[in-house]
Amino acid sequence: MQKLTYKTINQPHFFEIPKIKGSRFFATLLPISSAEEANTHLDSLRKKYYDATHNCYARRLTPQAQQDLFGSRNLSTTDQRSSDDGEPANTAGKPILSVITGAELFEILVVVTRYFGGTLLGVGGLIQAYTETTKAGIQHLNIIEKEITKKIKLTHSYDQLSSVQYLLSKYEGKVIESHYDSSITQTLEINLTLAEIFQKELIERQISILN
Repeated sequence: MQKLTYKTINQPHFFEIPKIKGSRFFATLLPISSAEEANTHLDSLRKKYYDATHNCYARRLTPQAQQDLFGSRNLSTTDQRSSDDGEPANTAGKPILSVITGAELFEILVVVTRYFGGTLLGVGGLIQAYTETTKAGIQHLNIIEKEITKKIKLTHSYDQLSSVQYLLSKYEGKVIESHYDSSITQTLEINLTLAEIFQKELIERQISILN
């Protein structure tokens, strides 16, 4: 069974395109795990490029898997945001977000900084400039894949520990936390695609699932 994964980045990246009618456009692409982290990066970049005309951005956070009528799981997120930062409405932030979405990237912040070169680009020119800057930056990224997982809490006897370890190895899960008392309580992490069958095998072995 194929594991459920999503695409993201794990390193910052910077890319500048050739000037457009005197204006500089460059993209800063950063991995993020929360809105708070994205805001921290934004504050830092605004201070770094305080003299820029615009610091426009878009970001997408962790995806959620939704099952369609045919049983396939599709990835999406409602936790996304964009800003034109003073450019005409929908000429910067939305084009940046559209490129990120088209590349199926999550947990990423893209900030496109502009230094005005003296010539107005018009609505179409701005959309193209922000789109192309974002595309160029993404094309030079090192894209990685992360698993979408589910945490499962269970309790079992010491005699059942070997069965749990066997199933973890079989389904390539990992232990997040363990507490040893008269019985063992563990929090495990397993790929979302495999979680249902993993839990079924736990139940067959009379191992109690707590969540």
